[in-house]
Amino acid sequence: MRGRVANGARWVLVAVLATGLLGACATDPLTRDEAEYPDHLVIPPDLVGEPELAEDDPVPPEPDADAELPVEVERTIPSRLTDVDGDPRLALDMGINQAWMGTGAALNRLDFTVLERQRDDLYYLIRYEPRADEQIEQPGLFARWFGGAERIDTSPQRFRIQIGRDNGQVVAKVRDENGDPAAEAVAERLLTLLDRQLY
Repeated sequence: MRGRVANGARWVLVAVLATGLLGACATDPLTRDEAEYPDHLVIPPDLVGEPELAEDDPVPPEPDADAELPVEVERTIPSRLTDVDGDPRLALDMGINQAWMGTGAALNRLDFTVLERQRDDLYYLIRYEPRADEQIEQPGLFARWFGGAERIDTSPQRFRIQIGRDNGQVVAKVRDENGDPAAEAVAERLLTLLDRQLY
């Protein structure tokens, strides 16, 4: 009988230890960056033998963004977005097949609803709400009842992202559902979003 009690006590002890270990491991797992680049393993410069690098303040101060530069520098971001007679287009530095696949992947990363993919005609039909970024205040119930205001249409619209060649270069254009050029502001917005995802 004593042997059974001692045996049972061992199993209880093993179960408690296993539960404790599993619980400790699951509470705060390391992220991939923490596992690959642990900050606490960096050797301080004074221990490496470079005392001139060891200072009281190990973190250098960040430069002030508003501070004047010694030389005037134009702060621009190069863009492949061009406007040809009110029809914005995005120049793509890749082959047409790579542009087709890259555009599809970019639309997925942007969480657009892709309604249709036409590989033969090289376009994606997407659903997009041009005014999604704006705060639109809809008129209240009484204002609509007494004719004070009409409801603002915020329903999503359908647009084509058309891939094609223009003067020997692969470009992306935005068209409406029927294939006509989309409004310039909407086209610029969509192509800018694509540009950020493709490059």
